[in-house]
Amino acid sequence: MPHNRLISKLSSYGISKTVIKWIQDFLTARKFRVRVDLSHSMWIEVTSGIPQGSVLGPILFLLFINDLIECCIPHSDIYLFADDVKLFRHIIQDSDKTALQKGVNALQEWTQKWFLKLNASKCMVMSFGRNVEKKLHL
Repeated sequence: MPHNRLISKLSSYGISKTVIKWIQDFLTARKFRVRVDLSHSMWIEVTSGIPQGSVLGPILFLLFINDLIECCIPHSDIYLFADDVKLFRHIIQDSDKTALQKGVNALQEWTQKWFLKLNASKCMVMSFGRNVEKKLHL
């Protein structure tokens, strides 16, 4: 998650400027480099993501994805677990398929808006019942 986008969301939630400044200080001035055998890359500033294993990481992630539910729920039901998202809808008529596709589209638009990428190789359609069609598109 891009740090500047996270900070804008925290501000929109009404979190105090003091706490936001503290979080900014926690996230900024971090660098990384890659080592292969005895060779090292140049140091690069980290502008997205949360330090792995940090206490703040899970809560910052939840605050970042908090509005994802609101963008999808008008079209389909949604389940979230960590960074895993499941959209579903009981398909009875064609309008239900259309609504589910709108939910998928809303999810994709949300990820683009917030500069996140879906891993298309992990995206799947699962259907239960008779005469099911797989026509949802990312």
